Amino acid sequence: MKRSFHAIMLAAGLAFGLSTSVSGELPVAPFQAHYEVYGQGLSLGEAVMSLTSDGSGGYQMSSDVRPNGLVALLASASVSERASGEIRDGRIQPTRYERQMETSKKSGDVQLRFDWSAGRVEARSGARQVTLPLSPGVVDPLSLNMVVMRDLQRDRLPKQYTLVDETALRTFQIRNEGEEVLNTPLGRLRTLRISHSKPGNTRITTFWFAPELRYLPVRIAQHKKGKEVMRMEIRTVERQP
Repeated sequence: MKRSFHAIMLAAGLAFGLSTSVSGELPVAPFQAHYEVYGQGLSLGEAVMSLTSDGSGGYQMSSDVRPNGLVALLASASVSERASGEIRDGRIQPTRYERQMETSKKSGDVQLRFDWSAGRVEARSGARQVTLPLSPGVVDPLSLNMVVMRDLQRDRLPKQYTLVDETALRTFQIRNEGEEVLNTPLGRLRTLRISHSKPGNTRITTFWFAPELRYLPVRIAQHKKGKEVMRMEIRTVERQP
């Protein structure tokens, strides 16, 4: 359970978005979305993800996964992520990222601090702390969603993205797998199917983005060695003013 929740929350870094981007404005519309989380065909809990704006180009994102019912009694696991940043000259620049994972046996946390003027990011995972070089386009797992959505909007999806994954810079390969129509609680939706993976890794995460919902992902699934290990299905979404 612990590994499953951790994996799907990392996958959720590639999550939401919308619309055009100009300097000082968010390329993503504020929202709150609720997802049902499944593992091996069973409902494991709920994921709640949100984005808010400070009105002047700054943003805050959050993502929380909590188990439900019997799963909570057996696993007692939860994962929370927080990210904040700003838009500068049309670029998405994260400033802080935190992830906290709590289980019945132990807890773990990740913290990232981006210093764009110095060109570095301070990364800490548990007791391990490193300083990594920072270049334009590098983001945290949550902020990555805005970059992807903007690129989908412009029909300029690149072949790879780079983000800070715990205490290392990781490059993820991106693949556009075409269109697919899904039946969801929000109705029958045309979606764009996009997958990403790390080179040499057997884990593949796939996202179904719905253009008519401003490119909100309505499904997120993770496969390892060809077998589905985790899936998130949208239930409700609210747009914030």
